[in-house]
Amino acid sequence: MRTKLLLKTFFISLVVIICQDISIAQENPGSCKVLLESISGEYTGECKDGLANGEGIASGIDVYEGKFKKGLPHGIGKYTWEDNCYYYGNWKGGKKSGIGSLYEDHTQKITKGLWKNDVFFNEIVEPPYELILKERVKGVYFFEDNTKTPHQIEFVFNSAKGPIRSVPGLKIYSNNGQTEVDRMFSGIKNVTFPLECTVEFVVKEMRRVVKFKINKASSWKITIR
Repeated sequence: MRTKLLLKTFFISLVVIICQDISIAQENPGSCKVLLESISGEYTGECKDGLANGEGIASGIDVYEGKFKKGLPHGIGKYTWEDNCYYYGNWKGGKKSGIGSLYEDHTQKITKGLWKNDVFFNEIVEPPYELILKERVKGVYFFEDNTKTPHQIEFVFNSAKGPIRSVPGLKIYSNNGQTEVDRMFSGIKNVTFPLECTVEFVVKEMRRVVKFKINKASSWKITIR
Protein backbone atom coordinates (compact mmCIF):
# COMPACT_ATOMS: atom_id res chain seq x y z
CA MET A 1 0.00 0.00 0.00
CA ARG A 2 2.80 2.35 0.92
CA THR A 3 4.64 1.54 -2.33
CA LYS A 4 1.53 2.40 -4.38
CA LEU A 5 1.15 5.70 -2.51
CA LEU A 6 4.80 6.61 -3.15
CA LEU A 7 4.45 5.80 -6.85
CA LYS A 8 1.28 7.90 -7.08
CA THR A 9 3.02 10.82 -5.36
CA PHE A 10 6.00 10.48 -7.74
CA PHE A 11 3.85 10.59 -10.89
CA ILE A 12 1.85 13.59 -9.63
CA SER A 13 5.09 15.46 -8.92
CA LEU A 14 6.42 14.57 -12.39
CA VAL A 15 3.28 15.91 -14.07
CA VAL A 16 3.52 19.15 -12.08
CA ILE A 17 7.18 19.63 -13.11
CA ILE A 18 6.39 19.00 -16.80
CA CYS A 19 3.48 21.45 -16.72
CA GLN A 20 5.69 24.07 -15.09
CA ASP A 21 8.34 23.59 -17.78
CA ILE A 22 5.74 23.97 -20.53
CA SER A 23 4.34 27.10 -18.86
CA ILE A 24 7.82 28.62 -18.59
CA ALA A 25 8.53 27.86 -22.27
CA GLN A 26 5.27 29.51 -23.32
CA GLU A 27 5.91 32.57 -21.19
CA ASN A 28 9.44 32.96 -22.53
CA PRO A 29 9.20 32.79 -26.35
CA GLY A 30 12.48 34.73 -26.59
CA SER A 31 14.31 31.57 -25.54
CA CYS A 32 14.09 30.43 -29.18
CA LYS A 33 16.51 32.56 -31.21
CA VAL A 34 16.56 33.67 -34.83
CA LEU A 35 20.09 34.42 -36.06
CA LEU A 36 19.19 36.72 -38.96
CA GLU A 37 19.27 40.19 -37.39
CA SER A 38 16.60 41.80 -39.60
CA ILE A 39 13.95 39.31 -38.37
CA SER A 40 15.25 38.59 -34.86
CA GLY A 41 12.69 40.64 -32.89
CA GLU A 42 9.91 38.12 -32.26
CA TYR A 43 9.53 34.45 -33.16
CA THR A 44 6.62 32.03 -33.07
CA GLY A 45 7.07 28.46 -34.16
CA GLU A 46 9.05 25.28 -33.81
CA CYS A 47 12.33 25.25 -31.90
CA LYS A 48 15.33 22.98 -31.39
CA ASP A 49 18.30 23.52 -29.08
CA GLY A 50 17.24 27.12 -28.49
CA LEU A 51 17.11 27.99 -32.18
CA ALA A 52 14.24 28.39 -34.65
CA ASN A 53 13.92 25.04 -36.42
CA GLY A 54 10.99 23.89 -38.56
CA GLU A 55 7.92 25.99 -39.38
CA GLY A 56 7.80 29.47 -37.91
CA ILE A 57 7.24 33.21 -38.24
CA ALA A 58 9.97 35.71 -37.36
CA SER A 59 9.65 39.48 -37.37
CA GLY A 60 11.86 42.49 -36.79
CA ILE A 61 12.48 45.21 -39.35
CA ASP A 62 11.25 42.64 -41.90
CA VAL A 63 9.09 39.51 -41.65
CA TYR A 64 9.79 35.92 -42.63
CA GLU A 65 7.31 33.05 -42.64
CA GLY A 66 8.34 29.53 -43.56
CA LYS A 67 10.96 26.90 -42.83
CA PHE A 68 13.91 27.38 -40.49
CA LYS A 69 17.03 25.35 -39.72
CA LYS A 70 19.43 26.14 -36.90
CA GLY A 71 18.03 29.65 -36.47
CA LEU A 72 18.08 30.66 -40.14
CA PRO A 73 15.59 30.58 -43.03
CA HIS A 74 16.14 27.22 -44.75
CA GLY A 75 13.69 25.58 -47.14
CA ILE A 76 10.55 27.19 -48.58
CA GLY A 77 9.58 30.57 -47.14
CA LYS A 78 8.38 34.11 -47.78
CA TYR A 79 10.51 37.10 -46.75
CA THR A 80 8.77 40.50 -46.76
CA TRP A 81 10.79 43.70 -46.50
CA GLU A 82 9.48 46.81 -44.74
CA ASP A 83 8.70 48.42 -48.13
CA ASN A 84 6.27 45.53 -48.95
CA CYS A 85 8.56 43.95 -51.53
CA TYR A 86 8.90 40.21 -50.94
CA TYR A 87 10.73 37.06 -52.01
CA TYR A 88 9.00 33.68 -51.97
CA GLY A 89 10.97 30.55 -52.69
CA ASN A 90 13.91 28.46 -51.58
CA TRP A 91 16.36 29.41 -48.84
CA LYS A 92 19.60 27.88 -47.64
CA GLY A 93 21.43 29.01 -44.51
CA GLY A 94 19.58 32.34 -44.39
CA LYS A 95 20.20 33.18 -48.05
CA LYS A 96 18.05 33.01 -51.17
CA SER A 97 19.13 29.84 -52.92
CA GLY A 98 17.26 27.90 -55.59
CA ILE A 99 14.08 28.81 -57.44
CA GLY A 100 12.13 31.80 -56.14
CA SER A 101 10.02 34.81 -57.09
CA LEU A 102 10.80 38.44 -56.23
CA TYR A 103 7.93 40.93 -56.05
CA GLU A 104 8.73 44.66 -56.37
CA ASP A 105 5.93 46.72 -54.84
CA HIS A 106 6.70 50.01 -56.62
CA THR A 107 6.45 48.39 -60.08
CA GLN A 108 4.17 45.47 -59.10
CA LYS A 109 6.52 43.27 -61.10
CA ILE A 110 7.21 39.64 -60.22
CA THR A 111 10.51 38.13 -61.35
CA LYS A 112 10.87 34.37 -61.12
CA GLY A 113 14.37 32.99 -61.32
CA LEU A 114 17.29 31.05 -59.96
CA TRP A 115 19.27 32.30 -56.94
CA LYS A 116 22.49 31.19 -55.28
CA ASN A 117 23.91 32.63 -52.03
CA ASP A 118 21.58 35.65 -52.29
CA VAL A 119 22.74 36.39 -55.86
CA PHE A 120 20.27 36.39 -58.76
CA PHE A 121 21.58 34.17 -61.56
CA ASN A 122 18.96 33.64 -64.22
CA GLU A 123 15.36 34.66 -64.89
CA ILE A 124 12.77 31.99 -65.57
CA VAL A 125 10.41 33.48 -68.13
CA GLU A 126 6.83 32.29 -67.81
CA PRO A 127 4.19 32.71 -70.54
CA PRO A 128 1.72 35.60 -70.04
CA TYR A 129 -1.10 33.09 -69.57
CA GLU A 130 -1.67 29.34 -69.53
CA LEU A 131 -4.87 27.54 -70.53
CA ILE A 132 -4.98 24.53 -68.22
CA LEU A 133 -8.36 22.99 -69.04
CA LYS A 134 -11.36 23.49 -71.29
CA GLU A 135 -14.38 21.19 -71.26
CA ARG A 136 -17.23 21.46 -73.78
CA VAL A 137 -16.17 24.86 -75.09
CA LYS A 138 -15.01 25.60 -78.63
CA GLY A 139 -12.34 28.12 -77.77
CA VAL A 140 -10.83 30.42 -75.13
CA TYR A 141 -9.13 33.66 -76.22
CA PHE A 142 -7.01 35.99 -74.08
CA PHE A 143 -6.68 39.69 -74.90
CA GLU A 144 -4.50 42.08 -72.92
CA ASP A 145 -6.30 45.40 -72.58
CA ASN A 146 -4.53 48.19 -70.67
CA THR A 147 -7.32 50.64 -71.47
CA LYS A 148 -9.52 48.92 -68.88
CA THR A 149 -9.43 49.27 -65.11
CA PRO A 150 -5.99 48.10 -63.89
CA HIS A 151 -5.71 44.54 -62.58
CA GLN A 152 -9.10 43.47 -63.85
CA ILE A 153 -10.26 40.29 -65.62
CA GLU A 154 -13.42 40.54 -67.74
CA PHE A 155 -15.24 37.55 -69.23
CA VAL A 156 -17.20 37.72 -72.47
CA PHE A 157 -19.23 34.77 -73.79
CA ASN A 158 -19.92 34.43 -77.49
CA SER A 159 -23.48 33.24 -78.19
CA ALA A 160 -25.68 32.97 -81.27
CA LYS A 161 -27.05 36.42 -80.41
CA GLY A 162 -23.59 37.95 -80.06
CA PRO A 163 -21.29 38.66 -77.07
CA ILE A 164 -22.88 38.59 -73.62
CA ARG A 165 -21.47 39.19 -70.12
CA SER A 166 -23.28 36.45 -68.24
CA VAL A 167 -24.55 32.94 -68.85
CA PRO A 168 -26.73 30.53 -66.82
CA GLY A 169 -25.10 28.93 -63.82
CA LEU A 170 -21.97 31.08 -64.07
CA LYS A 171 -19.50 30.51 -61.24
CA ILE A 172 -16.03 32.03 -60.99
CA TYR A 173 -13.42 30.65 -58.59
CA SER A 174 -10.06 32.40 -58.16
CA ASN A 175 -7.16 32.47 -55.71
CA ASN A 176 -7.57 36.23 -55.13
CA GLY A 177 -9.47 39.36 -56.17
CA GLN A 178 -13.14 40.34 -55.96
CA THR A 179 -15.55 38.36 -58.15
CA GLU A 180 -18.54 40.10 -59.73
CA VAL A 181 -21.28 38.53 -61.85
CA ASP A 182 -24.12 40.53 -63.43
CA ARG A 183 -25.53 41.49 -66.81
CA MET A 184 -23.11 44.38 -67.30
CA PHE A 185 -19.88 42.83 -66.04
CA SER A 186 -18.66 39.37 -65.14
CA GLY A 187 -15.11 39.03 -63.95
CA ILE A 188 -12.58 39.69 -61.21
CA LYS A 189 -11.38 43.05 -59.90
CA ASN A 190 -8.37 44.03 -57.77
CA VAL A 191 -6.39 41.04 -58.99
CA THR A 192 -2.93 40.15 -57.73
CA PHE A 193 -0.86 38.15 -60.19
CA PRO A 194 -0.27 35.32 -60.81
CA LEU A 195 -3.98 34.56 -60.92
CA GLU A 196 -5.42 31.05 -60.95
CA CYS A 197 -9.03 30.82 -62.01
CA THR A 198 -11.77 28.31 -62.85
CA VAL A 199 -14.94 29.32 -64.71
CA GLU A 200 -18.03 27.10 -64.77
CA PHE A 201 -21.32 27.67 -66.59
CA VAL A 202 -24.21 25.76 -68.15
CA VAL A 203 -25.35 25.77 -71.78
CA LYS A 204 -28.11 23.43 -73.02
CA GLU A 205 -28.09 21.66 -69.65
CA MET A 206 -24.41 20.79 -70.04
CA ARG A 207 -21.73 21.98 -67.63
CA ARG A 208 -18.81 23.81 -69.29
CA VAL A 209 -15.45 24.38 -67.55
CA VAL A 210 -12.45 26.61 -68.27
CA LYS A 211 -9.38 26.66 -66.05
CA PHE A 212 -6.41 28.97 -66.59
CA LYS A 213 -3.53 30.85 -65.01
CA ILE A 214 -2.45 34.42 -65.83
CA ASN A 215 1.13 35.31 -64.93
CA LYS A 216 1.49 38.78 -66.44
CA ALA A 217 0.19 41.70 -64.40
CA SER A 218 -2.20 43.64 -66.62
CA SER A 219 -5.90 43.94 -67.45
CA TRP A 220 -7.37 41.11 -69.49
CA LYS A 221 -10.48 40.31 -71.48
CA ILE A 222 -11.17 36.60 -71.90
CA THR A 223 -13.60 35.49 -74.59
CA ILE A 224 -15.14 32.04 -74.26
CA ARG A 225 -16.99 30.35 -77.12
